[in-house]
Amino acid sequence: MQKKINLILILFLLPVTLFAQHRGDNLAFQGFPVNNNVGVKAIALGGAYTSQTGDVSSLFYNPAGLANINNLQISIGANRSANSWRENQAYRPNRMFWTLAFYLEGLYTPDPANNGIWDYELAQDSSYIVREPDLGLDPFSEEAADWQNKSNDFGLNNIAAAYPITVADHKIVVSAAYSRNVVKDFDRNDTYLDPHIGYDEYSVVERVVTDTVRFSWSRFTRQRDGHVQNFSAGLAYDLNKKIKIGFSMNMMNGKTTDFQSLNRVGYFDIAKDNRFRFSYDTLDISLDGESKFKAVNFNFGLVLKLERLSVGLNVQSPYDITREWNYSNFTVDSLGLHTSNSKGTDTFESPASFSFGASLSPVDQFTFLLDYQMTRFSLGKIAHQPEDATIRKIPDQTELRCGIEYRMLEYLSLLAGYRYRTETFVPDGAAIKDRGPAVTGYTLGASFVLWNFGRIDIAYNFQRLKYYDSYFSNTNYVYESLNDVLVGYTIGF
Repeated sequence: MQKKINLILILFLLPVTLFAQHRGDNLAFQGFPVNNNVGVKAIALGGAYTSQTGDVSSLFYNPAGLANINNLQISIGANRSANSWRENQAYRPNRMFWTLAFYLEGLYTPDPANNGIWDYELAQDSSYIVREPDLGLDPFSEEAADWQNKSNDFGLNNIAAAYPITVADHKIVVSAAYSRNVVKDFDRNDTYLDPHIGYDEYSVVERVVTDTVRFSWSRFTRQRDGHVQNFSAGLAYDLNKKIKIGFSMNMMNGKTTDFQSLNRVGYFDIAKDNRFRFSYDTLDISLDGESKFKAVNFNFGLVLKLERLSVGLNVQSPYDITREWNYSNFTVDSLGLHTSNSKGTDTFESPASFSFGASLSPVDQFTFLLDYQMTRFSLGKIAHQPEDATIRKIPDQTELRCGIEYRMLEYLSLLAGYRYRTETFVPDGAAIKDRGPAVTGYTLGASFVLWNFGRIDIAYNFQRLKYYDSYFSNTNYVYESLNDVLVGYTIGF
């Protein structure tokens, strides 16, 4: 009976524990909505493709751009991506419990034999050895990182086709495509504190005079790997020589393998007069399983094409992403291993997204492209099962995309691009609460025309995210990067 009671308590407290701290958020919609990294030439131009016409890849950015296709066009692309994550958690001593930072920073490893002994008593022993910290390192660098994780992926990026047909003396371009996006999310926090003594947003540490305050120290890990498959169909029509309109529908179907764990190292008791003590105490909680994602969205596009200037607009309608999850839960405590299963369905109501683009060709050899995209995610809603009162409001997302094409020779074009995108979360301690940190990206590429045999596109895409969570007790420096190499082949352009 006692084992059953303990198991019920652990399972009841599991959601509370896992939701307790940022940089340790529970599995939900991490990695979604998936960023649009489709179409080799479009990526080489930084994704600035809202105003482009005559390329089947317009189906992924603005279906109105399909209108200038005059014969059958088929395109296929593949990519190899490499993702990396690293974090450096730097604790800083302060006037309260200043030696506690040695424990959390890993500069001092306590002996289990000293469980429950006050730190000031241990400091008088010759075995109390504190390692010298590494100084002078870039906090975001690989040398300074406390941990790192890397993953690679190779596969089909997209296959698309477009064909013009005539209906009542009007040309309509029909298009269909399949695209594949990689979904990867990784998060780890080796100093997960509950309650967090250096930050009061999640829970306020109780202030007492004659007693001790206890907080747990755990290690948190969350990982998601998978793919999203998109099936798209579109129509485009010339209203006149200058104005083109388009419509597309996209069906998303994705599956990811998910893992999450919270492994308790021990707990601290802190008291007045800068006294504290540490004791090891094991409690391992984890879940393992999968999530299935589904969504359908629609796009409405417009392109105004002049002799040297093109302007484009694409509107993506609001849509719902559903997540069906099924997990096996494991808990290991002093009584042994306990298992259970859980499943449910979550919904993310994504708001409308707007993309504006312009391209200018002042001379035949050069084309300059600029896109701006806005998504008001703050208007979206997330419904969790079971309900989670700690879910944060998602900030709005903006993206700036720039590209340049230099037609060096009749058969060779050089491409380059730049991207700036804000993320859909706000770091702890950030001064600006309604905007996420920025991902910056740089792209290079080339297009080779093989006379009547089609066109080969190659692209290299590098993206980087750097930010930090700031607390009274510590700063967590986070670095994420993506290296992507893509190759595509198009016929009938």
